[in-house]
Amino acid sequence: MRTIRPKCWWSVPTLITILFVTACQAVAHQSSLDPKTLPSPKRVAVPRLHGTIILDGQFDEAVWAKAAQLEPFYQNDGSGPEREHTLVRLWYDSQALYLGWTCQDMDIQATMTNRDSKFWEEEVVEFFVAPKSLDRYFELQWNPLGGIFDAIITNTLDANGVSKSFQGDWGYTSKGMRSAVKLKGKLNGSSEKDEFWQVEVRLPFSDLGVKAPKPGEVWRANFYRFNRTKGLPVEQLSWSPTLLPGFHQPNRFGYLEFVR
Repeated sequence: MRTIRPKCWWSVPTLITILFVTACQAVAHQSSLDPKTLPSPKRVAVPRLHGTIILDGQFDEAVWAKAAQLEPFYQNDGSGPEREHTLVRLWYDSQALYLGWTCQDMDIQATMTNRDSKFWEEEVVEFFVAPKSLDRYFELQWNPLGGIFDAIITNTLDANGVSKSFQGDWGYTSKGMRSAVKLKGKLNGSSEKDEFWQVEVRLPFSDLGVKAPKPGEVWRANFYRFNRTKGLPVEQLSWSPTLLPGFHQPNRFGYLEFVR
């Protein structure tokens, strides 16, 4: 659950967050969006680490403490901050990319388990990553029941880099990817408040058709979350808000810079 801060909680990071949200809100209320005027997408340094992990949905191995931490998330249209905290941990080694999600959630909702189900109709976290060109990227999803969605997206962009249309290779399967989920709470409508759910992922570079990135290499990617709470609007959250309609705006993905 979120920590309740005293009234004197102002800090530099807090002020930066407020300024970012305010700027996004102003953009979101423009009648027509000019992509050239939007704030730059976020950027994060992804460390190359060494460590053995057990995929169990927990992050108690020492290597996770050294991972990059991506937080907080915002409404993707720029209309405000998240209601419940979302954190992504990120690192890589010579073979794979490692992702760790922690989603604070008072009302965990999930019923689907079949691969490639419409998990976005309930609650889900999503990772879009473009190792090469922006018009072709991978879409991966995980839900609180351990359900997985994987596809390759081909996206047609206009002269301003805005998505015109996209098509999916729905037959794609990330064969080497492994994941595990841990949650604290009771699914689907319990009168008791839930606390959180977590997803731990190992994604081999071979599943993305690439070799391990070299230090200094930059990929484009974004992290998303659908969060639902009974009686409240659905949240479509992102680490680096696209500020344009939908998540499929690759020109608005953030930057992953791989470092030593």
